[in-house]
Amino acid sequence: GINTTTTKLTAFATGAMFGGFAGAFFATRQGFISPESFTFHESALVLAIVVLGGMGSQLGVALAALAMIGGFELFRGLEQFRMLVFGSAMVLLMIWRPRGLIGHRAPSVFLEKPTQISSSMVKEGHG
Repeated sequence: GINTTTTKLTAFATGAMFGGFAGAFFATRQGFISPESFTFHESALVLAIVVLGGMGSQLGVALAALAMIGGFELFRGLEQFRMLVFGSAMVLLMIWRPRGLIGHRAPSVFLEKPTQISSSMVKEGHG
Protein backbone atom coordinates (compact mmCIF):
# COMPACT_ATOMS: atom_id res chain seq x y z
CA GLY A 1 0.00 0.00 0.00
CA ILE A 2 0.49 3.64 0.14
CA ASN A 3 1.76 5.30 3.30
CA THR A 4 -1.11 7.68 4.01
CA THR A 5 0.84 9.77 6.52
CA THR A 6 3.62 10.52 4.05
CA THR A 7 1.13 11.17 1.26
CA LYS A 8 -0.92 13.62 3.36
CA LEU A 9 2.20 15.42 4.57
CA THR A 10 3.48 15.69 1.01
CA ALA A 11 0.15 17.11 -0.17
CA PHE A 12 0.11 19.60 2.72
CA ALA A 13 3.71 20.66 2.06
CA THR A 14 3.05 21.09 -1.66
CA GLY A 15 -0.04 23.20 -0.96
CA ALA A 16 1.90 25.30 1.56
CA MET A 17 4.69 25.78 -0.98
CA PHE A 18 2.27 27.08 -3.62
CA GLY A 19 0.58 29.27 -1.00
CA GLY A 20 3.98 30.71 -0.06
CA PHE A 21 4.80 31.39 -3.69
CA ALA A 22 1.43 33.10 -4.18
CA GLY A 23 2.01 35.20 -1.06
CA ALA A 24 5.45 36.23 -2.25
CA PHE A 25 4.10 37.21 -5.66
CA PHE A 26 1.23 39.10 -4.02
CA ALA A 27 3.62 40.98 -1.73
CA THR A 28 5.88 41.87 -4.63
CA ARG A 29 2.95 43.08 -6.72
CA GLN A 30 1.33 45.11 -3.94
CA GLY A 31 4.52 46.49 -2.43
CA PHE A 32 2.82 46.64 1.00
CA ILE A 33 0.88 44.06 3.01
CA SER A 34 -1.31 44.65 6.02
CA PRO A 35 -4.14 42.68 7.67
CA GLU A 36 -6.61 44.96 5.92
CA SER A 37 -5.48 43.43 2.60
CA PHE A 38 -7.34 40.22 3.51
CA THR A 39 -10.99 40.69 4.40
CA PHE A 40 -13.84 38.31 5.12
CA HIS A 41 -15.11 38.93 1.60
CA GLU A 42 -12.00 37.37 0.01
CA SER A 43 -12.08 34.40 2.40
CA ALA A 44 -15.74 33.72 1.64
CA LEU A 45 -15.08 34.04 -2.08
CA VAL A 46 -12.28 31.46 -2.01
CA LEU A 47 -14.43 29.08 0.04
CA ALA A 48 -17.32 29.52 -2.38
CA ILE A 49 -15.10 28.83 -5.37
CA VAL A 50 -13.93 25.53 -3.87
CA VAL A 51 -17.45 24.50 -2.84
CA LEU A 52 -18.96 25.50 -6.18
CA GLY A 53 -16.29 23.70 -8.19
CA GLY A 54 -16.44 20.52 -6.16
CA MET A 55 -13.80 18.57 -4.32
CA GLY A 56 -11.48 16.55 -6.48
CA SER A 57 -12.12 18.56 -9.63
CA GLN A 58 -9.49 21.06 -10.75
CA LEU A 59 -11.52 21.91 -13.84
CA GLY A 60 -14.57 22.57 -11.68
CA VAL A 61 -12.63 24.92 -9.41
CA ALA A 62 -11.22 26.82 -12.40
CA LEU A 63 -14.71 27.20 -13.92
CA ALA A 64 -16.15 28.21 -10.55
CA ALA A 65 -13.46 30.88 -10.19
CA LEU A 66 -14.41 32.31 -13.57
CA ALA A 67 -18.11 32.19 -12.70
CA MET A 68 -17.72 33.72 -9.22
CA ILE A 69 -15.37 36.52 -10.23
CA GLY A 70 -17.40 37.25 -13.36
CA GLY A 71 -20.64 37.13 -11.37
CA PHE A 72 -19.32 39.57 -8.80
CA GLU A 73 -18.30 41.91 -11.59
CA LEU A 74 -21.78 41.69 -13.15
CA PHE A 75 -23.39 42.57 -9.79
CA ARG A 76 -20.98 45.43 -9.10
CA GLY A 77 -23.80 47.99 -9.24
CA LEU A 78 -25.87 46.01 -6.70
CA GLU A 79 -23.15 45.77 -4.07
CA GLN A 80 -25.58 45.95 -1.14
CA PHE A 81 -27.45 42.84 -2.36
CA ARG A 82 -24.43 40.94 -3.69
CA MET A 83 -23.65 39.07 -0.47
CA LEU A 84 -27.34 38.19 0.00
CA VAL A 85 -27.45 36.61 -3.46
CA PHE A 86 -24.09 34.98 -2.78
CA GLY A 87 -25.29 33.40 0.48
CA SER A 88 -28.56 32.23 -1.03
CA ALA A 89 -26.72 30.64 -3.95
CA MET A 90 -24.39 28.81 -1.55
CA VAL A 91 -27.31 27.41 0.49
CA LEU A 92 -29.15 26.30 -2.65
CA LEU A 93 -26.01 24.70 -4.02
CA MET A 94 -25.44 22.76 -0.79
CA ILE A 95 -29.00 21.45 -1.01
CA TRP A 96 -29.06 20.77 -4.76
CA ARG A 97 -25.47 19.58 -5.43
CA PRO A 98 -23.56 18.93 -2.16
CA ARG A 99 -20.44 17.72 -3.99
CA GLY A 100 -20.25 20.81 -6.20
CA LEU A 101 -21.23 21.32 -9.79
CA ILE A 102 -18.50 19.14 -11.30
CA GLY A 103 -17.38 17.29 -8.16
CA HIS A 104 -16.87 13.55 -8.37
CA ARG A 105 -15.21 10.90 -6.29
CA ALA A 106 -14.21 7.91 -8.33
CA PRO A 107 -11.82 5.33 -6.94
CA SER A 108 -8.39 5.47 -8.50
CA VAL A 109 -7.63 1.76 -7.94
CA PHE A 110 -10.03 -1.02 -8.87
CA LEU A 111 -9.77 -4.63 -7.71
CA GLU A 112 -10.69 -7.28 -10.25
CA LYS A 113 -12.48 -9.34 -7.60
CA PRO A 114 -13.16 -8.69 -3.92
CA THR A 115 -10.42 -10.13 -1.73
CA GLN A 116 -10.17 -10.77 1.98
CA ILE A 117 -7.25 -9.13 3.78
CA SER A 118 -5.68 -10.97 6.69
CA SER A 119 -5.98 -9.34 10.10
CA SER A 120 -2.20 -9.17 10.49
CA MET A 121 -2.05 -6.65 7.61
CA VAL A 122 -4.68 -4.32 9.08
CA LYS A 123 -3.76 -1.91 11.85
CA GLU A 124 -7.12 -2.25 13.65
CA GLY A 125 -6.80 -6.05 13.81
CA HIS A 126 -9.78 -7.16 11.71
CA GLY A 127 -9.82 -7.89 7.99
